[in-house]
Amino acid sequence: MAARKKHLVLKIIAVILACVLTAGIAALIINIYVIQKTKDRIVQPDDPRLLEGGFDAVIVLGCSVLPDGSPSHMLSDRIDTGVEVFGFSGAQLLVMSGDRSENYDEVTVMSKRAISLGVSDASIAEDPEGFSTYESVFRAAKHFGFKRVIIVTQRYHLYRSLYIAGKLGLDAYGVGADPRSYSGQIFRDVREFAAIIKDFLKCSF
Repeated sequence: MAARKKHLVLKIIAVILACVLTAGIAALIINIYVIQKTKDRIVQPDDPRLLEGGFDAVIVLGCSVLPDGSPSHMLSDRIDTGVEVFGFSGAQLLVMSGDRSENYDEVTVMSKRAISLGVSDASIAEDPEGFSTYESVFRAAKHFGFKRVIIVTQRYHLYRSLYIAGKLGLDAYGVGADPRSYSGQIFRDVREFAAIIKDFLKCSF
């Protein structure tokens, strides 16, 4: 009786381990697929493809604002790169997409910095409902009705952003805002690994 019970326990453990291993392999395959699918759409700011014209917007994806109301290093770099790309791409709008909720406002901070860098207020559009990467890209396609865009964020975040864009029918290129290294990047990479799976499934189903 004890031997049968032990055998059953070992069998259950083996099944659980097999399921975990299968899920891990599937997750890795999804991440590799998304990266391979989009990597050719990530370009340098001076890439000739960005000079072709016909872009509806340069979309800067939001991230954290510091307690004193200033943009974090990551957000500052996204805005600065977005302004640079907007300057020579001929895009019609510079869109600041981020979270605006009670006592927290990414988009106003983003817009103010862009204006301080010389962008006219009339050239900036705000999307205060960009609460997630998926929502920012979804609203660009469905709310604003854009067809051709340039997305600006850090490179590790571009693969997922561009994959979502492609699934939503956007002709999108991405420019990485990575002039420096950022603390806590390992944590962000792990989180992005999981987020790619989440949005892959969201786009699929």
